[in-house]
Amino acid sequence: EVLSIHYDRPLNAHLSRAAVTVGARAVKSQWGYDGAGVGVAVIDSGITAHHDDLGYRGMSSAVRVVGGQRVTAFVDFVNGRALPYDDNGHGTHVSGIIAGDGYDSFGAKAGIAPAAHLVSLKVLDAHGKGVISDVIAAFGWAVQNRLAHNIRVINLSVGARVTESYWTDPLTLAAKR
Repeated sequence: EVLSIHYDRPLNAHLSRAAVTVGARAVKSQWGYDGAGVGVAVIDSGITAHHDDLGYRGMSSAVRVVGGQRVTAFVDFVNGRALPYDDNGHGTHVSGIIAGDGYDSFGAKAGIAPAAHLVSLKVLDAHGKGVISDVIAAFGWAVQNRLAHNIRVINLSVGARVTESYWTDPLTLAAKR
């Protein structure tokens, strides 16, 4: 009755392409888009409990803030802890690139969508390691809770070795779903 079996292969944090210029500041200044009201699910190593650049500054009354941060939910697929934390730093770094408002740099180092709120889905441990089954579970959580958090974007800055066709790879299939 088993259709197929797949190796739950290890994966690692990746951030080698983050510095690519995407024109986010031009979009903000020309059209006023800054991510306000948009939820971004960050599947990574978690998010620190507090960072100045991720603070809530009254941008939207629709955002449910946790601890003064623009983090509307935190789910730990690694250790099952309830409160936000990042024992690796990668997830917090990625979150800053996505939604940091540049508070510590007076706006100079603002992220792509500085008014967006974040949903932190922790799948990487303190060493930046994890497994694809946790990523697949995080995808499922994000899709299931997309309306409650207005999740419009999912960020996945991790990678794994390719061991099978994208037609059968469980991670690829979950991302497509």
